[in-house]
Parts: sequence; structure tokens; C-alpha cells
Amino acid sequence: MLDMWVRAVLLLMLVWLIAEHYQQWGKMRGSQPVRYRRTGKKRTAKPKGEFQGVTRKPICAECEAAEGQSQVEQEPPPQLNSSKGRRKTVKTDLQYCPNERCRYYGWLGRGNIRSNGYPNRGRHRQLHCTVCRKYFVESTGTLFYGKRYQPEQMAQILTALAEGLGIRAVGRVFWVEPETVLAWLSEAGAQLEAFHRYQSRQLEVAQVQLDELYGVIRAYQTGELNEAEALAALEQSRTSTWLWTAIDPRSKFWLAAVVGERTANNAWKIVHQVVGQLKPGRVPLFLTDGNRAYEQPLLSHYGAWQPPLEGQRQPRWQALPELLYAQVVKKRRGRRLVSVSKRVVFGTLEQIQTRLASSGKQINTAYVERLNLTIRQLVPGLGRRVNTLAHTPDSLARQVSLVQTYYNFCLPCRSLDSAATGVRQRTPAMAVGITDRVWTLQAVLAFRPPPFPQVS
Repeated sequence: MLDMWVRAVLLLMLVWLIAEHYQQWGKMRGSQPVRYRRTGKKRTAKPKGEFQGVTRKPICAECEAAEGQSQVEQEPPPQLNSSKGRRKTVKTDLQYCPNERCRYYGWLGRGNIRSNGYPNRGRHRQLHCTVCRKYFVESTGTLFYGKRYQPEQMAQILTALAEGLGIRAVGRVFWVEPETVLAWLSEAGAQLEAFHRYQSRQLEVAQVQLDELYGVIRAYQTGELNEAEALAALEQSRTSTWLWTAIDPRSKFWLAAVVGERTANNAWKIVHQVVGQLKPGRVPLFLTDGNRAYEQPLLSHYGAWQPPLEGQRQPRWQALPELLYAQVVKKRRGRRLVSVSKRVVFGTLEQIQTRLASSGKQINTAYVERLNLTIRQLVPGLGRRVNTLAHTPDSLARQVSLVQTYYNFCLPCRSLDSAATGVRQRTPAMAVGITDRVWTLQAVLAFRPPPFPQVS
């Protein structure tokens, strides 16, 4: 009788163990993804068609900010022609009245400015507005105003900076404190940026190449640090930054520059600057690297609403037929270039080749890459393995503004010499057609840009 009970208990235990293991096995099987066997034909990828547009227009924040600050186009005041006194021998066409209450404020060459010589044997000529009766010196609103240094010496110092010499090196060469040189660079940066913005308007450009240049800035450290903190600060003392550039390959004119991170926001900024400098209605060919951040800005500035096609419910924002945009995509493995391919984003390959046929060129970004090399040689803060790194992005932007103006207006390019007309020593600004002479940096710094475009 006892053996039968023992056998029954053992049998129940065996059944319980089998049921428990079966339950655990079912849970483990249920946690794995179920794989279904494919039946039928394989799916084939649909051929990629033309760009069908987007239902929402890409918004440019820079354009909205410019519309909020846009000024009403003013009518120029009447031309003043005085027959009194002797004939004018001093040209005052590049000067305007600084009095904001004056009707002739900001207008160049209206005949209201007269010269009165050099008061108190000063180095700057005194000017007089015949409308509001205000007297002012010709250096008002420029870097030279109120400085005890000669304008020639200050121009030489900034020219040395534009040629790639560091701030401390310039101070040692010209016997000037580095803090003074840095203050002049900071003050001249805003003036040169305004000068370049005023001169670079209504440009007729057939092609634009854009690229990004990698740079390093040195974070400024203050306070006393111990050895461990100093080592940690040394590792984090250098942060990366980028310089966005755009160039016209035909004239070598450096169109725009933006200092910042490699983000889509800065891509919008550089495209907005380029479009703002071009003549309205002019749509050039755009060539970039494989960075897709340029697609939306170009579509926003060179697009239009199109009625819905068959099968579409809403109108689409599509690129204009004149917009041609291609990319040069480079694949790298480590530091070695593996392959180079070309991608057409807007337009067709035949249209782009037809546009490039007149110049005998192909889809490339060689000109903007060559500009990057020139920038590294002229901007001390962007050199490789140098101890002249900029401390902040703002200080780097001031150096870029100085070099950009110097490169476009003061630095002749040998490849721009015209054999047909015999004109030599041409600058990119002369080649693009916005000036007819080689500027000196002293003449650029002595020019006070008007606060608004001039209307003829």
C-alpha cells in the first residue's frame, strides 16, 4: 500500500515538472519575433522621379527679420549746384552730412558738402553742410576719428594683419601694444563689414560655389588653477568652429562669410547673404559639397507655388525652372578619399552641363576649396598648428571681415589679368564690376558707408 502512494506522488511530481518546463518554454518562444516566410515576387524599388515640391514653404528667419526692419525707399533730395565763389578743387562726393535731422543725411554727391581746409593744423579736413550748417571732420564715423596715430601707420598695421601676421607679431614689428592692435581690429571689423555690404549689391553672377571650412578657437581661461585643473582645462581649451564661405568662380569674388557651427541655421544665413547681394531675378548655378543643409534655403529663396497636379490635393512649393543645384559628394575612409560622385538636386544634368559649357568647366568645387586655402594663409586664427588661434567666434569673425574686404578690394589676382583689354592688377571687385580701381586699405577705412542704398 505504501509503495502505491509513493509511486502516485512521484508520478504527480513528474507531471508537474513537465508542465512547468513546457510553460517556461512557451514564454521563451513567445518573446522571440515571429518570422514569416516570404511568398510571391520580390518587391522592386520604384524609380526616383522628379522633385514634386512640398506642401509648406520653407521659412527663412533672416528674410522675416529683414522684412521687419526694412526701410521705406526714400526719394533723393534735389541736387545743389552753387555758382558762388571759386571752382571746387576738393572732391566731396564720397562724404555725407552726419546730422540725422538734416534732409541730406546719408546722401552722397548731392552738392551740399563744402571743404574748409584743416583747422588747427590738424591732419583731417573740415567739411561743412550748406543745408543744416553743420561742421564736421572728414574722419567722422571711421576708424581714424579721434586717434593720435597717423592714418598711414594704422592702415599699415591692419594691412599686416590682413596678410596673415598675428596680433602680437604686428605689435612687435610696429612697436604698438597688442591691446591697441586688438582694439583697432575690433573697431575696424564693423566698419569693413558695412563697407562690404554697401559695395556688394546688384551683382550679376552666373555661378556660386559654397563650402565650409573647419577651424579651432581657444577658449579663454581666467583665474588661478592648480595642476590637475590646468591639465583638464588644456584638454578642453580648444573648441571647433566653422567658416561658411561662398565665391563666384569667374571673378574670384568672395561673396559671403558666416562664422559658427556646422548647423542648418548657418546654412540659411549664408544663402540669405548670397541671395541678398545678387541682382533681383538672377538665378545662378549653385555647386556645393554633399552637405544637404543647403537644399531647403535654396528652395525657399528660389521657389514658387504651383497648382496641384493630377492626384494631388494641395498646391506645392516647387523650385523655379531656372534653379540649378548640384553637389560633389566625396566619400572618405579615415583620411583617404575613396570615391567622388555628383548628385543633381534641382534641375537636370543636361541643363547644368549646358550652363557650364560656356566656361569649359565641369561640376566641381575647386574654386571655393582654393579660397579656403587662401583664407587659412591670411586669417591667423584659421591656420593649422599655429599659436595665433582666436579666443571667441566674435574675434574670429572680425578677422574674417578684415581679410574678406582686403581680398576683394585691395589684393590683385594674377589670373584676373585681362589680355584683351590690357588691364593688369585686377581685384575680384573689379572683375565683378563694382569698382574700377584697386583700393588701398587706408582708402577703404576712410570711406564712411551710407546708412541706406543710394537711389539715382
